[in-house]
Amino acid sequence: MTQNWKNSAILTLGMVLSALILGSFHYQSRQAQNFVTVKGLSERLVEADRGWWSINATYGANTVQEIQSSIRWHEEKVRSFLLEAGFSTDEIQVEGINIYRNNYQGAQTALNADVKISVNTRKVGQITAASERIGELIAEGILVSSDKWATGPKYYFTDFKNLKTEMLAEATQEAKKAAEEFARNSGTKVGKIRRANQGIFQIIPGNRTSENEEFFIDKVVRVVSTVDYYLE
Repeated sequence: MTQNWKNSAILTLGMVLSALILGSFHYQSRQAQNFVTVKGLSERLVEADRGWWSINATYGANTVQEIQSSIRWHEEKVRSFLLEAGFSTDEIQVEGINIYRNNYQGAQTALNADVKISVNTRKVGQITAASERIGELIAEGILVSSDKWATGPKYYFTDFKNLKTEMLAEATQEAKKAAEEFARNSGTKVGKIRRANQGIFQIIPGNRTSENEEFFIDKVVRVVSTVDYYLE
């Protein structure tokens, strides 16, 4: 009788412990499934800190000597214009000279030359001012390309190091606020972070249009962080 009682007690205790373990596991499993995904946005209005502008032209001639003379004349005129506009010598460079035979039927010259002279500078305002005077070069006979994408001017923001840390922190805080608001409305509490994605930094035009941001001095830097929080 005593031995049977002991066996029965051990069996009962085992069943109770198993129920407790299974119950705890079930609770933890359900708890692990309770989470909310929220997003946090951080934005900064900035100005470009670097500018680039290219003055491209094409010339035609019938001999190499003539084409070389046109190239030298073009380079002298453009350099003089850019120096007068306030840029330094080391900011101005000849990016490319391409001389090729003109094989098109009915061509008026045997040779063509594409000349590309650019300025790369932190004097962003002077890029804008100089580009607005392009008519002066045209008046002197510089055959300037009007291709907006190829010649610019273009403006860039490069000083991310002073923004990245604080913007990521702000985006994360905004995500936490969204999670807390959801938790209040659902009668729960925000727990630990389940998963976080800091997002990718984007630069858009300051006027928030769909145009390419490189054409605008004023820009908006933005990052969206996505965070999963457990709900308790």
